Amino acid sequence: MSLTNHQDRTSAKVNSNHQDLNLKETLDINRYIQQAYTCFAQGDIEGAMGNFQNAIALYPHCVQVYTERANFRLHQLQDLTGALEDYTQAIYINPHNTLCYFWRSQTYLALGNHQKAIEDHNTAMSLAPEGTIYHFFDQSNYKS
Repeated sequence: MSLTNHQDRTSAKVNSNHQDLNLKETLDINRYIQQAYTCFAQGDIEGAMGNFQNAIALYPHCVQVYTERANFRLHQLQDLTGALEDYTQAIYINPHNTLCYFWRSQTYLALGNHQKAIEDHNTAMSLAPEGTIYHFFDQSNYKS
């Protein structure tokens, strides 16, 4: 076997293991999120938040966990401040995530911080490709 052939096979194996790890992480994260919503449906808010916290402890650099918890806090608990913190952390991890800027702009708007809402809306617009849904939202909603 040539060195190049060996390197190609080794590289393929490393990439395969990386993909398996990503699949495992995705399955773990989705399991925690599912358990969180199951706990919430049973009236166990502490259990729900505990599942999100466990996912964050295992995958602290995963944008999905923070955005899911932010959405949960916003829509299920009406915890605007907590949602804002989670969206901000998700943006810190991935500053190119258009959706997080958009969701955070909506949260700022609900909190009455129109300037921050406009800033995040504009950032989302600058990151989003032309013709996507973000370009159809009317910025006049952000005026006080």
